[in-house]
Amino acid sequence: MLTMAVGHGDDVDPSDAIATAIDQCRATLGALEPQAGILFSAFDSFQPSILAAVADAFPTATVMGTTSAAEISSINGYLEDSITLAVFASDTVDITAGMGTGLGTDIDAACRAAVRQAMAATQREPKVCVVLTEGFTVDPQRTLDAMVRALPPGVTMVGGTSVGHDFASTRPSFQFCADRVSEDGVAVLLFSGPIAHSMALGTGWRTLGATGTVTRAGTGVVHEIDGEPAIAFIGRYLDVTGPASFGNPLAVVEAGGDESYLRAIQGTDPASGSVFIAGSVPVGAVVQLTTADTTEILAGAEAALQRATADFPAGARPEGALIFSCAVRRFLLGSRTAIEADLARSVYGPSVPIAGLYCNGEIGPIRGTASSRYLNETFTTLLLGT
Repeated sequence: MLTMAVGHGDDVDPSDAIATAIDQCRATLGALEPQAGILFSAFDSFQPSILAAVADAFPTATVMGTTSAAEISSINGYLEDSITLAVFASDTVDITAGMGTGLGTDIDAACRAAVRQAMAATQREPKVCVVLTEGFTVDPQRTLDAMVRALPPGVTMVGGTSVGHDFASTRPSFQFCADRVSEDGVAVLLFSGPIAHSMALGTGWRTLGATGTVTRAGTGVVHEIDGEPAIAFIGRYLDVTGPASFGNPLAVVEAGGDESYLRAIQGTDPASGSVFIAGSVPVGAVVQLTTADTTEILAGAEAALQRATADFPAGARPEGALIFSCAVRRFLLGSRTAIEADLARSVYGPSVPIAGLYCNGEIGPIRGTASSRYLNETFTTLLLGT
């Protein structure tokens, strides 16, 4: 059995907000003692004292987490400037946490440290790893590749990157575990043993126009598509003199892959002909522009929720869900953003507790790739149970 207890506080004073979240978790746990937890806090609501309050309330639990653009729960739905806390207890599954720091100095050492800490607290086989990482010090895909090297084979990775003060801020943002707080860290929550799980991705974007092959690229930039300046490829459809084109991300299919993921377009350099993106696109990948309206974006979230439900192992019971949606989706959806949380509560039903956040980029597996990918503008959900 797995018990996921969720609390969600939106008081102006962070100490009151976390107290509310703790009380709500206690009401669900009863006499159970949680092993670990995950906490999402609005940047302006975050202070180390809330971690101390959680540690005092649940001394048996190691809680990890990150700062977020907005928060989701099965209690209050979608809220901004709030704190969401989820703690886990189980008699069959081990839930453990860890964090490594110094991504910009030694990415492999940081990932090994996070995994080593989490795995030191279990003797069971790891199955699912929630990864919350800083997303600007290094390309998040490099962090995920390092996590693959640090984890045992076959572990499903899902998660997102931390958010700073506002949509335009790149630094600082915070990652934390127990009483440690970092601006360049990676935190993990590891589920080991007989955990039943399913996960699904949804976007809502549909492809538009011709495809092209990336022939020269780097971190955060695509220089050439089909041997020509990348700006010429998107200039057939978009105003390349304008700012970021979040409504028309690139769909990316890697060489050998059979499923696309999205890359947000963050601007262009007319002088060089390059296109700036969030993350990276490997040379040889096939790209295509996309488009969507808000109804389609929401349909992408609903499709992911339904797919996770349909794919959940037969005979197991869903007992909790995590959601990682994108700050760009929040930006584009505007006043309709809360519908994503409403959809989650409707599809998963009233008995499944939910906790989630809006992050700067999402993490999840893509068919045809060897490991999870750093994603943009994507709704990602993880369903857990026994």
